[in-house]
Amino acid sequence: MKRIYNVIITSNTGDFYKSFSITHRRWKVIRFLLILFATLILFSAIFYGRLYMLALKARALEVENQKLREENQKVKELEKQLYALEELRVKIYKMLGVDKSPTMESLYSVNSSPKEATIKDTTPKENKDNELNAISQEFQGYAKILYDEERFIPRGAPTDGFITQKFSSNHQGIDFATPIGTPVRSPADGLVKDIYEDRYLGLVLVLSHGSKYETLYGHLKEILVKKGQIVKKGDVVALTGNSGISSGPHLHYEIKYLGINMNPENYLY
Repeated sequence: MKRIYNVIITSNTGDFYKSFSITHRRWKVIRFLLILFATLILFSAIFYGRLYMLALKARALEVENQKLREENQKVKELEKQLYALEELRVKIYKMLGVDKSPTMESLYSVNSSPKEATIKDTTPKENKDNELNAISQEFQGYAKILYDEERFIPRGAPTDGFITQKFSSNHQGIDFATPIGTPVRSPADGLVKDIYEDRYLGLVLVLSHGSKYETLYGHLKEILVKKGQIVKKGDVVALTGNSGISSGPHLHYEIKYLGINMNPENYLY
């Protein structure tokens, strides 16, 4: 005898009434399908939940990769700045007369101080920033040195007049034709190194400008400074004349750099 289940559906008011019969075998099939459906829903929820978490992780990785790309770009830009500063450093050392400048590696060598050594433990960008800061501080020192050096470079004409004789191997300076008594001005900061009489150049004044430059003035009428006196750029130090062996009133002007005579015309402008 078959087992039959009667299912009655009715409303709470009794207005609706429905009944139907289900055999035991059919009920087992329906129950199996319900369990299967619930299982599918459960596994779908787990699968899509994991898929959603993977999507979140992928998005987070994408954001992180974008940050890394931006960081890498910044590091490359900093490297370009470092290379430019390194080139500038070499130029500055050449201007200062230094044969070789320290490399970037030497700034952070194994002999560095503990504070400097921690730079290696930082990120590439922080490391580049630290290098830039170190070079910036170094260049501030160079700027002061260059400023001091610039003060001692003789620039501009020492007197009014026009050039009558140029620099050559036989004439280690240039001559300015000027009326007697025309002011002679120091072309840079310096010190009165020597004052003497010369058979050919007559009354001579020598100024020392720092440790590299010297200027000489010949055929003077009068010297207005004393040996050992400090002078500033633009100070009147003498008056032009016609002393010594001279074809007419003029100023003989020489510039020496590290003891070597230079062409003064290169320093007039």
